[in-house]
Amino acid sequence: MQARRIRSLGRLAAATLTVAVLVQCAAVPAQAGVKVVEKEDFTLELGLRMQPRWEMERVRALSGSGKEWQRDFLVRRTRWKANGRILSAVYSFEWRIDQTDQAFVNAFGAVENAWLQYPLHGKELQVRAGLYDQPFSRDRLTSDSKQLAVDRGAVSNVPAALGLADNAVGLDLRGDVRGGRYSYAVGLFDNRTILGPFQQVPMVVGRLDFNFGKTNDIYQDAHFGDGSWYCLAVNGSYHGSLRDSSGVDDGSNAVFGVDGMVDVPAGPGRLLAKTEFNNVSVTQATGGNSLDTRAFMLGAGYLFLGERLQPIIRWDHVERDDAAGGGSLDITYVGANFYQKGHSLKVQGDLRFESSTGESLDGGRLQAQVDF
Repeated sequence: MQARRIRSLGRLAAATLTVAVLVQCAAVPAQAGVKVVEKEDFTLELGLRMQPRWEMERVRALSGSGKEWQRDFLVRRTRWKANGRILSAVYSFEWRIDQTDQAFVNAFGAVENAWLQYPLHGKELQVRAGLYDQPFSRDRLTSDSKQLAVDRGAVSNVPAALGLADNAVGLDLRGDVRGGRYSYAVGLFDNRTILGPFQQVPMVVGRLDFNFGKTNDIYQDAHFGDGSWYCLAVNGSYHGSLRDSSGVDDGSNAVFGVDGMVDVPAGPGRLLAKTEFNNVSVTQATGGNSLDTRAFMLGAGYLFLGERLQPIIRWDHVERDDAAGGGSLDITYVGANFYQKGHSLKVQGDLRFESSTGESLDGGRLQAQVDF
C-alpha cells in the first residue's frame, strides 16, 4: 500500500515537472490556461485544477448502533487540461485523478472530457462530438471549480445517478443566437450507467437557454465586476427501449427540468441567486407505472469586501415516489467562499445539515483550489 502511494506520488511529480517545463519553454498568459503554442492554424493551452480538502462526516460507528465523526484529508480533484483550436475546429481534453487518499476509495485516472467542435454556420450552428457534459442541469453544467457550495448537490445527483446528467459520450447540434441571448443544444448520447446490450437506442437530450443580461460565463456561481446576469433555461432527456435480461424492452428513463440564475450588483457587493427543479421518471423494462422523483434547489450568496468574501446558503429538497417508499429529504449547506484571484485561487468551506438524521450537524468541508 505504501509503495503504491509512493509510486503514485512519483508519477504525479513527474507529470507536474513535465508541464512546468512546457510552460517555461513557451508561456503566454491565456484566459483558460497557459498558452504554449499559438500559430495561425493551431493553438494549444495547458491548465491544471487541484482541490486539496479536509472533510468531517457523520458515519455509522464501527461498534454499536450510533454514529461517530470520521475525519479525512484528501485531494478531491486533480485535472490536467489541454484545449485549443485546429483550423476552425475547437478541441478540449481533460484527464482526471479524483478522490486521492479519500477514505474507502481507490483513486484512479480517467478521461473527464475529450471533444471536438466544428462550426457549420458561424456560432449559430455548430456540432460537438466526444465525451463532455450532456446539455442538462445548470448544477451539472456549472464546473465543480465554480460552484456556490464546495460540491454539487442532490438536485443534480438524482438524475446523474441514472446517467441523465453529467458526462456522456455522444454528439449534439448547438448554437448561440443573437449574440448568445438565446442558446440551444440537442443531441444523442450513450448512457454510461447502463450496459450496452440493455440500451438499444441513444438518449435524446436537449436544452434551451435564455440570457437576458450578459451572455458570457452563464454557468458560474460567482461573477466579478459590474455586469448583470439574468439566466433561465429549460431542458429534458428521454431514453427509451431499455431492456432487461429477458429481452423485454419497454423500459425508459426520462427527466424534465427548469433552472435559473441571477447575479447582479447590490449595495457594496454582488448578490447571486440560483434555483433548479428536476422531475425524474423511471419505467421498468416490463412496463407499468413510472416511478417519479422530484428534486428542487435554492441557493444564494453575497460577494463583498472587494469581491473577496461570499457567504452562501444552499437548500436541496428531494421527494420520492410513494411506490418507491415515499418520503422526502432536505439538505442545507451554509458556508463561505474566499476569493484571492477569482475562481483561479480560492478557499471554500461549508457545513451540512440533513433532515431526519437526529444530528445537529452532519458534515463539514474545507477546500482550497488552484485552477487555470
